[in-house]
Amino acid sequence: MSHFHDIKRKNLLDLCPPSVNINEWTKFRENYKKAENFEYLDSPVQIDIELNAGCNMKCPFCLHGYKNIKNKLMPGETYLKIIHEAVDLGVRGLKLTYINEPLLRKDLEDHISYAKSAGILNVYMVTNGILLNRERYDRILDSGITKIFISIDAITPETYDKQRISGKYHVVVNNILGFISRRKQRGLNWPLVRVSFLRNSINIHEEKEFHMFWKDNVDMIAYQKMNDLPDVNSGITLKTEKETEGCTFPFKQLVVDHEGDILPCCKMGGKKLALGNINDISLKDAWNSKEMLKLKAIHKKGEWHENPICKRCLNGS
Repeated sequence: MSHFHDIKRKNLLDLCPPSVNINEWTKFRENYKKAENFEYLDSPVQIDIELNAGCNMKCPFCLHGYKNIKNKLMPGETYLKIIHEAVDLGVRGLKLTYINEPLLRKDLEDHISYAKSAGILNVYMVTNGILLNRERYDRILDSGITKIFISIDAITPETYDKQRISGKYHVVVNNILGFISRRKQRGLNWPLVRVSFLRNSINIHEEKEFHMFWKDNVDMIAYQKMNDLPDVNSGITLKTEKETEGCTFPFKQLVVDHEGDILPCCKMGGKKLALGNINDISLKDAWNSKEMLKLKAIHKKGEWHENPICKRCLNGS
């Protein structure tokens, strides 16, 4: 288990998607593993882009749970700029999520297809699954997306609603099963589908049942460590022992939020560590900035507690 994920059938992440050059894919995965071992790379392995700000949920463990965030869209020209810079830099992975619900963008599939055509090998998203409905099944399947991660965190509507507060448990489950069924009908094995279980005091008693239900219905299951909000104590975080190693996210990625701010990691606290804005600084300069290099150094040395944002994220203090 890493700091944040315990993934069942994690080996599937190494499989090369269809129509992707196997040599390029192998190099991409090798770089990912180097980053996981705190190795310095010439470019990020992955870029995360937040195409919109909003979400259709108000979960108590997320910024949307205590802030009214309007669904502001990232301009198209900004997205194109990021993709072109990333590909030229050598980036081959893209996650179209940060602190948002990506399926709120009705043109999401077009952005996926563009990234693939530009040279991105691995495109995926994290979604709550409410809008993963049959009207979008074929568009998503045709887009070229390689993986879809759906956050559920429960196996009963009662536990789901204590966290997700939407009353949409059965909608989400049916959407996932329906998507898998449509994928099978079309004779496809991709995109890979993963469901996620964010461990906390509300749902921990359902973990085994969650696994039993989903293990034969999806490709992967992820059990995630919950990190408290940067400025709010949710009261549902499970207490764990202090982390002894650093975080590898700064070795893997850069994140560009909907406003164009470039962040060194994908956690909510990353907003407090902005390296600059895409309109003022390039991805290359952000990756090689003094701030980014210092962040990598303290995590590589296990001195992450020197940064209060990282300390809050890793052990909640």
